[in-house]
Amino acid sequence: MQCTIFSMASEMNETTCYDTTPVTMEFTVEEHDLLNSILVHAIDGMDLAIPCIYDFPKDSEIRQRYEMLDRMKDHSYSLWATRFGN
Repeated sequence: MQCTIFSMASEMNETTCYDTTPVTMEFTVEEHDLLNSILVHAIDGMDLAIPCIYDFPKDSEIRQRYEMLDRMKDHSYSLWATRFGN
């Protein structure tokens, strides 16, 4: 479990805890296809908006998000290939 403290004001803090273990989701063919499309468009949009994404430091949030989206896309496409054998 991971906890994050959000500071709303100098005298008030809010702690949010959440489970960080992986989850499993099931998708219909249409949902899986939509997910693939969303991930590709998200990466394409970031490429268009920030063509030099790899010039950002490795620890920058924007680069980490981009790389996470790219890993998710690759994983989703790999699952698609396993699912349909192509």
